Amino acid sequence: MVVGILDFRGQYNHLILRRVIELGFQGSFLGPIEPISRVKQSFDCLIISGGPWNIPEDLPKTGNAIDYILEFPGPVLGICLGHQLMAHAYGGELGRGNPEFGGVRIYVDREDTILRGVSREFTAWESHNISVVKQPRGFDVVAHSDNVPVEAMVNEGISRFGVQFHPEVKHTEYGIVIMRNFLNLCH
Repeated sequence: MVVGILDFRGQYNHLILRRVIELGFQGSFLGPIEPISRVKQSFDCLIISGGPWNIPEDLPKTGNAIDYILEFPGPVLGICLGHQLMAHAYGGELGRGNPEFGGVRIYVDREDTILRGVSREFTAWESHNISVVKQPRGFDVVAHSDNVPVEAMVNEGISRFGVQFHPEVKHTEYGIVIMRNFLNLCH
């Protein structure tokens, strides 16, 4: 199984690839301007990474990311910026005013596919100014924090998953479990 990692030059992207490989999968970075036809042919699942931009004003800088989210036939995980792009792509609401940096306490509302096997509360690493304040139609909120109502969301029917925090970093408790849960969907 090959995992495509959309590289927005975020500070932790190399860690996403490292975790994918450590968990026994092949991983490869792809840029945001690859044609969707090539992406569909080359990968079994996608991870839309974090990055330095704010949505919606920086949407042009994200290239074909929205197409990847909407048209890719396999599972897609959005992390940080990727989570925000996923919410935007499917009609969710983003907002400012709830920035989080460093360790943040996450509260699991519902154990779902990607949160299976994690504690009802855990600490996760965050770095964002924009957050998802209302999930898109068809998505369930499965985790929140004191400041952000949508820390994790899922639409299992279309295999779309988003997390505001960074599961790829060691500072996130259960991060490796969350990554493994997602990657197991790639089979």
